[in-house]
This record gives sequence, structure tokens and C-alpha cells, in this order.
Amino acid sequence: MDDNYFQITMGNNVAKYRNIAGFTQPQLAEKIGISTAFISRVERGQKMVRVRTLYRIAEVLSVSCDALLRQDEPSVCLQNIQTLLSNQPHALLPGIEKLIRVCIEQFEAKAVLHELESGEQDTP
Repeated sequence: MDDNYFQITMGNNVAKYRNIAGFTQPQLAEKIGISTAFISRVERGQKMVRVRTLYRIAEVLSVSCDALLRQDEPSVCLQNIQTLLSNQPHALLPGIEKLIRVCIEQFEAKAVLHELESGEQDTP
């Protein structure tokens, strides 16, 4: 993989996570202490960032540095969840764990229902 691959991947991911966080380019640039033009060039895959800037972007967007450098993979999602959880007070973690368990149960139930519905549609 060449530098261009990393620039484009990182740019796409910065834009994606910036949008998820609800920041505009100027807002992100201000929080990081760089120019809006620089953020724009990064998001277009035209500019690489220094390690310190990469870390700061990840910190502000509450994602791992790895999430900014790699395409979507399960390990990236897990690292993002871990990053989000590491910034929470310990007293909140049991409640967050319960929410995760409920979400998993709901997703599993919907997956089973979807499979059942798909099976019914396939039969004549």
C-alpha cells in the first residue's frame, strides 16, 4: 500500500467521523488548532498529517487512530467502542453494558425475524 492509499483512506475516514460527530470542517479545525483549508485537503486525500495531528483528530472525534487509517473492519469498530468507553466515568459503565446487551438482543431478534421473513418469501 502506498502513501496515496493512506491519504485517501484517512481523508474519507476523517470526513466520515467528523460528520458522525456533527462537526463542520471549521469546527474540527478550531478544536485541533489547524486551518480549515488543511482539514479540507486532508479529507480530499491531498495531504498527510503528522502523528501528533492524527492523534488530536482521533481524540476530538472520539475514535482510535487506527480507525482513521484503515477501512471499516470489525476490529476498527471495537477499538472505537473501547475509545468511547474509556472516556466515560466508571460509574456509568454498568449502565452502558446493560444498554449494549439490550441492543445485541434486539439486533439478534431482528436478524432472526428477517431470516424468517426471507424464508417465507422464498417458498412458493
